[in-house]
Amino acid sequence: MRFSVKNSYRDLEYREKKGMPDAVPLNIISGGCHLYGYLLTPGDIYEDPHPAVIMFHGFPGYTTNNDLEYALMRMGCVVIHVNHRGAWGSGGCYLFSNLVEDAVAIAKWAHNPAVATQYKIDESSIFLVGHSMGGMTVLNAAGKLPFIRGVAAITPYDLHAAFQYGLEKELFLLIEGEGQCLHMTSASDVYENAMKYSGSLSVANTYRYLKDREVLFVAATEDVVAPAKYMILPVYEHLKKNPGKGQCELVTLDTNHGLCGQRIVLAEKLGQWMEKQLG
Repeated sequence: MRFSVKNSYRDLEYREKKGMPDAVPLNIISGGCHLYGYLLTPGDIYEDPHPAVIMFHGFPGYTTNNDLEYALMRMGCVVIHVNHRGAWGSGGCYLFSNLVEDAVAIAKWAHNPAVATQYKIDESSIFLVGHSMGGMTVLNAAGKLPFIRGVAAITPYDLHAAFQYGLEKELFLLIEGEGQCLHMTSASDVYENAMKYSGSLSVANTYRYLKDREVLFVAATEDVVAPAKYMILPVYEHLKKNPGKGQCELVTLDTNHGLCGQRIVLAEKLGQWMEKQLG
């Protein structure tokens, strides 16, 4: 057995204690800063090498999607969670312009043959998954990582769309309020960084390379933070009208930005999409 969606929310019996799932701390360098996180291993009940999921948190990272990470581990994945610069103990200052660079550094670390061997990762089956700002991050990072098997954006936030559709005030209040837990020089500096780099981080423009990749979008009907009509549908509809070598899917769940009422369904939908990619 290599991967099984049906195991997402049930504990399995392991032959030996040394072959059980485990969690190990991580320390990865990006931009000269230490990024801290953890790696989950699925245990020896699954054949190795294992598919891997690199999970990226949103702003500021309160919603870490730990439940989703453990569900993916039980399905048979190695799961990597690393906090961005300035977030939750990682070094440096939080800036939107650092997000993609961090993601690329983490993905290249996981794809390194020595690391893949150590953690029994299938180098050809690495997926990027991100929620909110993490969704924006993975969609942009995918263009810089040709070895990625697929990318999933869960209620992705689009900085460019926020400025385009008059959501600047909400963005600044988000940075000023929730961002207090981050290491940053000031809310104003982070907001100015968002303005400066919003164009280069535009989700709508990622269709240029996503058309040849395997992509999953997850939208929420009650999402007032990252409304799908502004932050998902422009790129999704462009991909459907201008298809390339890849396949693009959209799943819409009847819930809010954090998908609080549909977490089990979210895990199942993501697992089913991954199962399709893994064949």
